[in-house]
Amino acid sequence: MELFQQFLPCQDTLHLDSWDLDSTNHQMTFHVSSTQALACCPVCHQTSHRVHSRYERTLRDLPCVEFCLTILLQVCKFFCSNKTCKRRIFTERLPQVAVPWARRTVRFAEHLSSIGLALGGAAAARLSYQINYGSSRNTMLRALFKLPLPSVTTPKILGVDDFALRRGHEYGTILVDLEKHQPIVLLTDRKADTLADWLNEHPGVEVISRDRSKAYKSGASEGAPDALQVADRFHLLQNLEEILENVFSSHSQVIKTVEYTLLKATLAEHQDTEAMSQPVVKPQVDPNSRKAQNRARRLEKYEQTHALRKQGYLIKDIAHHLGIGKRTVYTYLAADTFQEYKTHPRRGWSGLNPYKAYLLEQWNKGRQNSKQLLAEIQQQGFKGSYTMVVRYTHKLRQSLPPQPPRDSLNELPGRGPVPEAQELIQKPLTVQRAAWLVMRKVENLTEEDETILEQLSSQPELSKAIDLAQSLLFIVRKRLPQHLDPWLDRAKNSALKPFQSFAKGLLDDYEAVKAALTLEVSNGQVEGQNNRLKMVKRQMYGRAGLDLLNKRLVLMS
Repeated sequence: MELFQQFLPCQDTLHLDSWDLDSTNHQMTFHVSSTQALACCPVCHQTSHRVHSRYERTLRDLPCVEFCLTILLQVCKFFCSNKTCKRRIFTERLPQVAVPWARRTVRFAEHLSSIGLALGGAAAARLSYQINYGSSRNTMLRALFKLPLPSVTTPKILGVDDFALRRGHEYGTILVDLEKHQPIVLLTDRKADTLADWLNEHPGVEVISRDRSKAYKSGASEGAPDALQVADRFHLLQNLEEILENVFSSHSQVIKTVEYTLLKATLAEHQDTEAMSQPVVKPQVDPNSRKAQNRARRLEKYEQTHALRKQGYLIKDIAHHLGIGKRTVYTYLAADTFQEYKTHPRRGWSGLNPYKAYLLEQWNKGRQNSKQLLAEIQQQGFKGSYTMVVRYTHKLRQSLPPQPPRDSLNELPGRGPVPEAQELIQKPLTVQRAAWLVMRKVENLTEEDETILEQLSSQPELSKAIDLAQSLLFIVRKRLPQHLDPWLDRAKNSALKPFQSFAKGLLDDYEAVKAALTLEVSNGQVEGQNNRLKMVKRQMYGRAGLDLLNKRLVLMS
């Protein structure tokens, strides 16, 4: 009995009278009585010792090994001795054991809340049945909603970023204390008024780190006019990369010329001089193909847009006459030359990539049966089809040098060793890849990357943009605020419209950009909390509302 007495939630106010064990149903029952002689009225808070009656409460408690534990608690009802109190009879409270009207102990409820907080509804319910807690997903969620949020302490350094509740439709704002590395609250939207209202309710913020969103800039200026705003360096460089892609898209033919030059150089390294004597013919696009017709139609719209604009037509009138959207009109007018469609970033990616080195090694060893190779890589985890393997082995077979005619084989002393196949697949040089190479640090570039970057810099159409981008990269990475003004002058006076617009935007947000080059504050922590928020939202299958997401994110921190 003394051993089981130690299992009670509160040994000071409870006494174990007896216990039962049902080994068939794995159930343990404790018969417990309260030892309190006095009780406090919950209304007038006056103590009383006059017992009215007794009744029994059934409480679910933490399981003991493999046995579910139920506590049958006998408590008293007392008369209130205060004649002016509206409550004449009250039950004694045992706050360390269970809250009023509860069917589970405090410690059991805390465990359910912790499990639900970590796993959500469905996953927490599955775990609860494995550890003999036996609670449904709705029970877990109700336990979460009962948890109180901590009081908000106004941070000195605040991080602001947006997140998607429903991508493309519904967004919110996450606020993070950058000194404590803790999320504070999730706001219902990403409007300037919402952020301004929160800042007005919580005065005292000294530094606000944000991206270059105009809404957040306006909200921070209105809600905390004395706070120093800092533009995030990551977003600043991200905007720079977008500007580079815009410039490169206007000269997509130059990018293709560079890619073609590099391809010829690669083929020259892997083919014999005799094979290279034959000119490499650049594939031509069929003018009657659907792709060519769509391009011609877009080119015609592009030329008509510029022509109508020169005649003084408004944007909405141009969009109406040509049957296109106003955003498309703005895009056409912002480009000096016609922009080709961007290549998808995942072009050239395949689920076979992790296994190509193994296939190439086995192929050169003479094992060239595609079905056998498929079976071997399937054992290594390949989930693709037989067709993917056949396409790759066909390319390997095409990379072999031409064999001599059959009639001349008899005159040769021997065929010699089988030549090794070479993988001549060159990663396509897209606009995105070209911009990424410019943005990368020099020490992280490979020899191939350096060659490509040298070829791009040698093109007169691209050299100015690359020089401007690399200059700003040097200023941001080395934190040289004194060089920002000369760079802005260069960008404004350049002939590149995207860089002119970019410089104008930096001037509009000049103080925040200058602070980004001076202070160590960044939005990196906010991006990390945002990623954790996405994980929590996906863990709940995207059905969690803002209140539940807010509690899980804040209380888990």
